Amino acid sequence: MSTQLQTEPTLGRRKSSVMAGALATAFLTGISLIGSQSPAFADDGQPAKVADGTYESDQDVLAAMEKTDPVNSSESSMGYPAGVDKDKAFTLADVQSKYDPEQAVKDAQAAATQYAADEKHSAPLRESAKHLVDGWADATKPSGTDIRQNTKDSQLSGGQSAEQYCNMTNTDSQSPYYGQAAPCMFVGKVDEKYPQRGASDGLTGEGKLTYKVTASVADEQSTTEGWQVGGKITPTISGDGGSGAAEASFTYSYSSTSTTKVQNTRESDVEINVPAGKKGILEGRANGATYTGYIVVRDLDSSNQEHVVAIPARVFIQAPGSSSAVTWVKRLTPA
Repeated sequence: MSTQLQTEPTLGRRKSSVMAGALATAFLTGISLIGSQSPAFADDGQPAKVADGTYESDQDVLAAMEKTDPVNSSESSMGYPAGVDKDKAFTLADVQSKYDPEQAVKDAQAAATQYAADEKHSAPLRESAKHLVDGWADATKPSGTDIRQNTKDSQLSGGQSAEQYCNMTNTDSQSPYYGQAAPCMFVGKVDEKYPQRGASDGLTGEGKLTYKVTASVADEQSTTEGWQVGGKITPTISGDGGSGAAEASFTYSYSSTSTTKVQNTRESDVEINVPAGKKGILEGRANGATYTGYIVVRDLDSSNQEHVVAIPARVFIQAPGSSSAVTWVKRLTPA
């Protein structure tokens, strides 16, 4: 079930317009799924990132990472976010008390306007962002915003899920919408900064711990002009009780203001000197934050009726200026 919030008056259909009769077909013809492409591993980049010194409290860790990989209190990500938390269907009740959906739609359109004005983006994607704000010429405008009840309540007018729709791009070179992607954006407010992703077993008492650490990045992106949506990061830690990688893997999205691509990291050696009376561990911290908000979609059905949809979601977004996926942190706690 969905909740209708009235945001703008219905506009009359221009029956005389040729564009109105063919708009949906023109946009949807020749579309392919971004997700149908196999993720490609990013080029090897820098050595694995290790924080300086040792830390005895979470507050000290967060303060240090704020200096090296700052995150924003609110964030946006174009397309359907790869970093969406699919383990739980976040409900409208979970999100609405933190972030009003009507405001989220306005924020998404403001962020899309900023994206469209930035000439570093391709012309088709800038036009795609404009559709999130203004819709399509001569389409019937929505009478309200369709606020969904949870993350999985995402079926759109064409029978697709929001993920399927948003991960599309027009590949018909004869279409006036060639290269454009479906107009979608996540907007959210910060929930958890630098979540832990992987940790070693600890050593209690005086001694030395030694590890090898790395992180691999599998990007998901279109082979044409679609949104660069993010991908999957797999941190790996071995030696002295290092844990396996599978349980530490996580998905991420790029911020709409990202200036740096996340890279694979090369293997690095890490040592922790553990004094008497302390316990030493090595933990991985994702360079970014989780955000609670909405996936905002401007849908278009075969009758040229637009629908603005807001879907509650929780998403991990990479720190916009960071090229490193994970920071490895040396921790000392009371034994």
